[in-house]
Amino acid sequence: MIALAKPMLDIEEKTLVNEINSTLRVLVTGAGSVYGQGIIRSLQESVLPVETIAIDSNPYSLGLFFAHKSYIAPQVADEESYYMFIKNLCINHQIKAIFIGSTAELPFYSRNRESLERSTGAKVFVNSPEVIELCTDKWLTMCHLSNSGFQIPASIRYPEDAGMLSSFIESTGFPLIVKPRFGRGSVGVVLVKDKQQLLENIKDKKSLIIQEYLTDEDQEFTVGICINQKGKVISKIALRRYLLEGVSIAAVSDDYHHIADYCAMVASTLGAYGAINIQLRLKDSMPVIFEINPRFSSSTGMRLLFGINEPESLIRSEVLCQEVIPGSPATGLVLRQYMDYYFPLDKLNSLSTSTLH
Repeated sequence: MIALAKPMLDIEEKTLVNEINSTLRVLVTGAGSVYGQGIIRSLQESVLPVETIAIDSNPYSLGLFFAHKSYIAPQVADEESYYMFIKNLCINHQIKAIFIGSTAELPFYSRNRESLERSTGAKVFVNSPEVIELCTDKWLTMCHLSNSGFQIPASIRYPEDAGMLSSFIESTGFPLIVKPRFGRGSVGVVLVKDKQQLLENIKDKKSLIIQEYLTDEDQEFTVGICINQKGKVISKIALRRYLLEGVSIAAVSDDYHHIADYCAMVASTLGAYGAINIQLRLKDSMPVIFEINPRFSSSTGMRLLFGINEPESLIRSEVLCQEVIPGSPATGLVLRQYMDYYFPLDKLNSLSTSTLH
């Protein structure tokens, strides 16, 4: 990626940074994910005096090699060991904030957020269990959006609504989308072009959603919203995106403020806290939301290049108690290119499970 030039700090920003007397140590989990790396990069590009501490259960996670300090974490499935590891790490390093870069870890942090904040003093940027359940269950997501007055694709469940299948096909037509009700990203999502394909993809399966296909692929958007503890939107950005195998490879920022504002209203109805990522396509020039992820996005690093630093906004609002007003993203194009990195073996061998150094 070609990085935008860093803006010059105005006098007020310089004063704020100078008033922060000590380093802000911040923990990023799931350092191997695309959005974990985006969080680390955003924190390191921040004008704030941030020190990033990254963890992952896999020693070959790229984010571990970019952070200031890195540790190998136990598996989150071993909740007791994982909890004590995180608690000790936060206390030993005086961590001020925790950013979650692993989808699998979201339920753990959501359940244990209050306990971790009390015992460590670190802010945990994670949505409530109710919001995570609602967003993880794509049928509940559609129901919430529809009940709140937002436009959604025509949808039915399978096999629960099998009796409605014929009338649904007649009214909606092909192609259709078949996807897991409890899926992640694009995993298991299938575009079916006729009835035979549909029947092949739903046979003997449960917990599916069959959905209207929103045809205009050039009008797909990913929208990032950050909300503070008081329910105020502190960051918002809408990007028209282009996908390869479910991951954004290109993003355009233009005059999409109305889409960002629309999604900010959606996030507010959820009672979200921290980061929310909303995916939609335009139909008759109106946003139609088909997925909400209750976390940071794989395009977090792309957003940084447009001047929107979501992790920094959360630290300013929640850790430093500053008033944060959403900024306007720069217009332009960001292309994502995958790169190879070389590191000496000493870097790999220095990774440790101990948090005492």
